[in-house]
Amino acid sequence: MSQWSNQGGAPYPQQQYPMHSGPRPDTSGIQTSAIFLIIVGVLCSGMIPAIFGIVALAQMNTDPDSARRMNKIGWIIAIVLVVLGVLFFVAYIVFVVVLGVSMAAVGSS
Repeated sequence: MSQWSNQGGAPYPQQQYPMHSGPRPDTSGIQTSAIFLIIVGVLCSGMIPAIFGIVALAQMNTDPDSARRMNKIGWIIAIVLVVLGVLFFVAYIVFVVVLGVSMAAVGSS
């Protein structure tokens, strides 16, 4: 008896399962952006954006929409952290210049 037939001799109906429902979205852009987010996050803005990039890479094949969302949130956080860092740096420079000018004025009188 064949492995493809039941006891009555009739073959089992072949069930075909779709691999995915519809065209598979292009994930190469997500992957590239997530890798750059990890690098920028580690080098410039701390680990929080890098964690979002890692999560985006992990979800890229199973849930591309979620990966795209995590990637977008990570980039927003990275930009906010870089802007805050620049603002703190400018405030520090202004503080040092003002303090230096005031100390020079006190020392010359």
